[in-house]
Amino acid sequence: MTQGNFIDYSRQKTINKVFALLLVVTTVVAIWLKFSEPVNEATTIAVFIGIPLGLVLLSSLFGAGSKRAIDYKAGKWNSRKVWMSFSEYENMTEDYEDAYGVLFSHPRGTCGCCLLLPVVGTLGVAGYIYDLSLIRGLMVPLFGILWDSIFLIMIIYAIASIGSFIVGFRIPSIDASEFFKPLLSGDVYEFASELETVPNIRAGMNVEIGEREEVLTILEAESKAYVEGLPETVTIQVQVSHSGFAYPYLVGTVYKGAEVLPVHKYPSIKTKYPAMLEFSMDDDVTVIVARFDIPKRTSSVPNISKKDFRALASILAKELKKNYNEAQQ
Repeated sequence: MTQGNFIDYSRQKTINKVFALLLVVTTVVAIWLKFSEPVNEATTIAVFIGIPLGLVLLSSLFGAGSKRAIDYKAGKWNSRKVWMSFSEYENMTEDYEDAYGVLFSHPRGTCGCCLLLPVVGTLGVAGYIYDLSLIRGLMVPLFGILWDSIFLIMIIYAIASIGSFIVGFRIPSIDASEFFKPLLSGDVYEFASELETVPNIRAGMNVEIGEREEVLTILEAESKAYVEGLPETVTIQVQVSHSGFAYPYLVGTVYKGAEVLPVHKYPSIKTKYPAMLEFSMDDDVTVIVARFDIPKRTSSVPNISKKDFRALASILAKELKKNYNEAQQ
């Protein structure tokens, strides 16, 4: 996969040039302030601590602006749907990440920006102490008092600005929702992929691939699971709720299946927690929810293993097949 001619970086280049100029000018001004007369402690603190902290915030804004300045050229994509295994999908997403990963949004970058503030502040304090030690003759300079101070300012400013720019760049996404979608990940995907190895279940990824001028992209991707030997009107869907821990459960549906009463069943399977099947009707659809009956009070945080989850899925597949066969009689 490649980005082709659909991504325009012209506006981004302008912002990047302005940012580079800002960094150079700020560094030169800081050096001038450091060695201008009269030299005072307040100016030195501003040069080593105040200005770098300001650069962290300003550079992160420039980084975000640089990302938002990347333009997508809209156009028509020819699409086709492909069924593939989870391993095939993961191999495809590796190529997808290589081609478009730089365009994704990484919201956790906000934490990185917050982390940079104390890091740069600590570097600034260390630089201030080192500079003060040079002036008072407490330390021997590496290249001379003048050059040591200049190099120190340049290093601190480079770390503060470039690091923050990169963090700010990662946070937003470009405006190209029709071009690419965020890749599937998280608990739902992980548990859905476990169904691939469960007997009597056909699980995989239903992927819509877009093509335009020989460039490929993933337009949509959805995990799907069916019961082997039955039509696709019989489905299995993975859900995961979070209330202090990941609680996966399965929702099986049979379109125009045999009618069932709203009852609960407790099949006997060797799992850590008792398995439970909940039967109900939703108009013409038979619904069977398979879950584990977790005690309301436990001495430790509940943990549902992948092995137990697969055993639960196997029981659900048998119940769905049974219900479908009853409806055909």
